[in-house]
Amino acid sequence: MTLSFTSDDLRAAVPSLTGTLRLRGLERPVEIYRDALGIPHIHASTVHDAFFAQGVVHAQDRLWQMDYDRHRAYGRLAEWLGNRALPQDRLLRRLRLEVSARADYAAVHAETRAMLEAYADGVNAVLHAMPLRPIEYQLLDATPEPWRPWDALAIFKVRHVFTGGIWQAKLWRARLLRHLGPELTARLYGGDPPGQPLIIPPDGEDSGRTWASLEELRAGANTAALLPDLEGGSNNWVIAGSRTASGAPLLACDPHRALEVPNVYYQNHLACPAFDAVGLSFPGVPGLPLFGHNRAVAWGVTTAMADFQDLYLEHFHPTDSLLYEFQGQWRQAERQREVIHVRGGQLAEIDAYATHHGPIVFGDPAQGYAVALRYTATAAPNVTFDAFIPMLQAASVEEFEAAMRPWVDPCNNLLVADTHGHIAYRLRGQVPIRSRANAWLPVPGWTGTHEWQGVVPFEAMPQQRNPAAGFIVTANNRIADDTYPYYLTLRYEPGFRAHRIRQRLQSLQMAGTEDMVALQADRVSIPAQAFVSLLAGVRPADAAGAAAQAYLRAWNGAMEPDSVAATLYAVCREQVVRTVMEPLLGSLARPALGGGPHGVLMPMSQLRARLLTLMQADDRSLLPDGVNWPMVLSDALAQTVTWLQERLGHDMARWHWGRLHRTAAHHPLAAVFPAWAARLNPPSVPMGGDGDTVQAASLTTSYSVGSTAVARLVFDLGDWRRSAWAVPLGASGHPGSPHYTDQMALWSAGRLAPMLYDWQEIRASATTHQRLEPGHDGGDETFRLRLSMRG
Repeated sequence: MTLSFTSDDLRAAVPSLTGTLRLRGLERPVEIYRDALGIPHIHASTVHDAFFAQGVVHAQDRLWQMDYDRHRAYGRLAEWLGNRALPQDRLLRRLRLEVSARADYAAVHAETRAMLEAYADGVNAVLHAMPLRPIEYQLLDATPEPWRPWDALAIFKVRHVFTGGIWQAKLWRARLLRHLGPELTARLYGGDPPGQPLIIPPDGEDSGRTWASLEELRAGANTAALLPDLEGGSNNWVIAGSRTASGAPLLACDPHRALEVPNVYYQNHLACPAFDAVGLSFPGVPGLPLFGHNRAVAWGVTTAMADFQDLYLEHFHPTDSLLYEFQGQWRQAERQREVIHVRGGQLAEIDAYATHHGPIVFGDPAQGYAVALRYTATAAPNVTFDAFIPMLQAASVEEFEAAMRPWVDPCNNLLVADTHGHIAYRLRGQVPIRSRANAWLPVPGWTGTHEWQGVVPFEAMPQQRNPAAGFIVTANNRIADDTYPYYLTLRYEPGFRAHRIRQRLQSLQMAGTEDMVALQADRVSIPAQAFVSLLAGVRPADAAGAAAQAYLRAWNGAMEPDSVAATLYAVCREQVVRTVMEPLLGSLARPALGGGPHGVLMPMSQLRARLLTLMQADDRSLLPDGVNWPMVLSDALAQTVTWLQERLGHDMARWHWGRLHRTAAHHPLAAVFPAWAARLNPPSVPMGGDGDTVQAASLTTSYSVGSTAVARLVFDLGDWRRSAWAVPLGASGHPGSPHYTDQMALWSAGRLAPMLYDWQEIRASATTHQRLEPGHDGGDETFRLRLSMRG
């Protein structure tokens, strides 16, 4: 049946965005104007109606994506994707995000619950009125279920639980420490030795069982590494008015994630008498929590890489898996049987356990040991969403920062600017206070010595306001030096992007929006320049190697799509990583270096930077006896030439970086319905940059684009009309919509479109206008919802 669908069916599945909709639950009429890119601008008369209408436009444009993320959060993707989704579903069922989301919903303020309920009512009103399901539901022969207020909380959690790879890295450090020992591990990570393994089971046969349990974690760690949010990063910077042409601050942001279809972020604008704000939201979540501006304040974030997740190795009773040890006593664990429905009719059952530390994510309690995850967003009911409305209403940097007190997760490097000329930085979120041992590895859960001792106080979190330098830059780099009294993280990105941004900002005078756009598109790689200077001094093995070396010697380090030297550098650098690491890692090499764009051993950017530091210092401690770095580099260059000849041919002049480095975004259903892949997947485009350039585009093991900018925004606080933005793909999640991929060319070229804010301009230039009125629109009977299903 699915193969009989046509392009006309794709277009027919796009809802009408004109005329009048009468929707039950609306208080007063609402106007929705969509601009030339299909971005909705909502004008409402009440706060309730603003969030109701946001639910409407999210459902109109991104319903299936919202539902996909809800299925992901609740461990239900196998219902749609089949057996391929079972590992993720098992892990998510163990995380019990729905239980946590319901607890948060009960804990937030009444005003926040009203926001969530209004949003859910807007989504359900669209479900009730839509004449035809989005094409994905038709392919799956599925029907969307009613939206519940806590679904937004669950989606927000699943969007962040894997970001940064904090707990995944702790699993891999444990395996690495056992394999290499503490000295080599410390050398590799570039920090103080972590000491002997902190996972210290009782002596005797249980010792072997503990390590067997850790070996069982390998598949789980690999599964987690493949989740799309693992390598969230970002750039942002803010410039004071003393350095800008307008005399008012400029704020630039570009969040980095894996490309998704549809795009992870949704551009929207919502206004009512209480606020008028434009920015990005997650489909399925109300508000503008990460990027946006209102009448007086602009805000944007990067991933802080903070350590807010710990792993505890739990010791379970040898004859009763519901009992676990804590401080010499046996405690009762929780257990819940979970049934996963798999596409095709199969059922998969698991037992989900939890201790007071958190859910058991890996291992089998019946085998004596298993690992629990403690995570700030799920350890106790949290009220992050209580910040959502106050941030939309803030009239100054000071008010905006005060609104962040309830914020728990995610931990962000938050930059804020206001129309009064103030700029500020704050580490937003909660970071637990605990033993330093928790930072490195899974720790024994039974001793009681690794418990959390509260969180870093709000007043003590790193912060800065109106610095003398006139700008603030964050790029996932280290936040504070060793004088800061609290532990924040071991896992941060090298400072290459931050350093390059600082270089460019220091050279700018009278900066404007166009300078920010140009800086976001900067492709100069600082480590490439250092790597090439080392490679320039080695003796090539043959004439082809000499030709490659000549390209590199003449290169300025710009990772342009048409650059041959960029290709040679990227491939040669990976050859060096594998030449050095594979003998050290042995059987761990393949999963550690090939488990995802960042690897699962540690972020690949961090590993590459560490090896570059060792090369520059001529530190041979990781090399076999008799081997030096020039030998490694010469061999790597020869291997690079051979590898590229096999893949791109013998004409070196055609080895353009963009031939290897291309986007490879896939719709989740493309693999389920391969005959539809060409219609569901966006076009692949060549990209410049890599993970170390400001225009970030990290590498997969095949050199395609891994994590990249999933939005670019520039806010001009001197004149909001000069603000601009772009996303990959487009505003609509419907493959049949003209706005499915209409920003792709703009985005890939490093250009931005105007971020409309002035209502006179919005009304005059709108391509569609829809009026929402209170009432009831019957719609297709198959979509009548049991709106009472709130429990």
